Amino acid sequence: MLETLVCVLVVVIYLIASVFNADGQSAEKNDQLDQMDDGMGNVIADGEHMTRAEAEDAQARGELYDTYY
Repeated sequence: MLETLVCVLVVVIYLIASVFNADGQSAEKNDQLDQMDDGMGNVIADGEHMTRAEAEDAQARGELYDTYY
């Protein structure tokens, strides 16, 4: 009985930690795109103009390289 309780607690702690970690990563990605926003809903990255959705897709694929101007 005690072993089951310990296992359940470990799983719950792991899930809570995963949720908080995922939120932090999403916020960092959004901050990066916000800094490259041109003020009209578009993003300028790697010398190209693209929509926010296109930039999010490129970011998810790991294609935004030269993002620090």
